[in-house]
Amino acid sequence: MLRLAGLFADRAVAAAAVLLLLALLACVFLGVVFRLVNQPLAWSDEMAQYLMVWTAFVGWILAARRRSHIRIMVVIDKLPTPLRRAAEVLIQLAVAVLGVVLLSRSFGLVERNFDVEWVSLPLSAALVYVPMPVAGVAITAQALIEIAEVLAGARRRDFEAGAAP
Repeated sequence: MLRLAGLFADRAVAAAAVLLLLALLACVFLGVVFRLVNQPLAWSDEMAQYLMVWTAFVGWILAARRRSHIRIMVVIDKLPTPLRRAAEVLIQLAVAVLGVVLLSRSFGLVERNFDVEWVSLPLSAALVYVPMPVAGVAITAQALIEIAEVLAGARRRDFEAGAAP
């Protein structure tokens, strides 16, 4: 059941990434086309910026789940297995702390910007910060899962980047 929930979450995040990228592409395309006909859209640049922020957070979640973030393993690869596992736990603890900090600070950002409007559209600026708590939860959960795998002795190709979740 947990595996099924994970699979559903992975597909939902991937679908969100596709939709965000398509929306970003459409927004930029419309902005360019309307500039070409000398009728620029006032909202296209701002919308594209905010879509890029959302895309970055969704991409962070995807990269964490797929273990595809850049990792420099020169020193860690030279460590004996027990120390390598300990280093992986410390790294994932740091990621989990970052996720918790992101989660705890994000609600204040949403709240403080709730009554602020975008420059070009009558939308709340809090929308820019909405993906932050989602990313905080997702990143923290992924880091804790990876810590559990390390402590359980899972041989995930020696914690190789890109290894399947």
